[in-house]
Amino acid sequence: MSRNEIKKSKIPKPCPTEQELGREEELLDETIPPSELFHCTSSLLASESLYTATIDGQECQLPFEVLPEVSSSVVNLEDTAISRQPFPCPAGGCRQPCCLFMFATHVAFDHQEVLVDTLWPGETNTVLIDPYTEPTDQPRCHRLLLLSGKIRGLGDGKHRDKLPFALMSSKCSLHGSDRLVLWITGPDAGDGHRQQYTLEAGKNESSRLVMYAVAFSGEIVPLHGSQDAAELHRSGAGLVVPEQQLDFLTDSRTKLLEVCVHFY
Repeated sequence: MSRNEIKKSKIPKPCPTEQELGREEELLDETIPPSELFHCTSSLLASESLYTATIDGQECQLPFEVLPEVSSSVVNLEDTAISRQPFPCPAGGCRQPCCLFMFATHVAFDHQEVLVDTLWPGETNTVLIDPYTEPTDQPRCHRLLLLSGKIRGLGDGKHRDKLPFALMSSKCSLHGSDRLVLWITGPDAGDGHRQQYTLEAGKNESSRLVMYAVAFSGEIVPLHGSQDAAELHRSGAGLVVPEQQLDFLTDSRTKLLEVCVHFY
């Protein structure tokens, strides 16, 4: 670096004139602050942003809100009127004595052709059945549905706290015409307390005009009760599909019947 450059670097910058200072103040006055600043609120003190809660009898201040516990509506099996008496297995001609605690295990191991599904109230379960392959004298079990969120203290393992309900079907004849009867059988909690459900049947195709052609809503058939199709038809305890309508819903026996189950 030359001496002239050193001398120039040491020369102090001239002070701004009064005119220049006035111009800077005018620019500051004309500057508009961001609009977000007009809507800001003063920050809360740390103590003002805490929530008050009582824990183990002592009042505490916490940075989060402690919500009160919500009592569960799920009851214990011992506090219900659900029957624990033995009953014959309703699947086909099995008739093996079962108890409520072992019914799901019995179906899973001894009736392996029956699918077992778990669902919650409000969910739907769809089953495709062939109504023309089942015998006319014995009811057929299409699916075992394990309903969660209704009971405690029932069963163990993967079947724990799940009420077992079986989707059944059979045929009966009335005035020379066959009818398919579908129903749900399950634990009996007594009159007025039996599980409510809806059963719907329709065409198994995406282009159908209506979701389901026929439907039934009501109480389940107790496992201890009769599983006879003709008797259930007379008592109105299930979904009845006449032969002519069944032929239409299966496209002249070329398609399976779609059945939808919905528990409340």
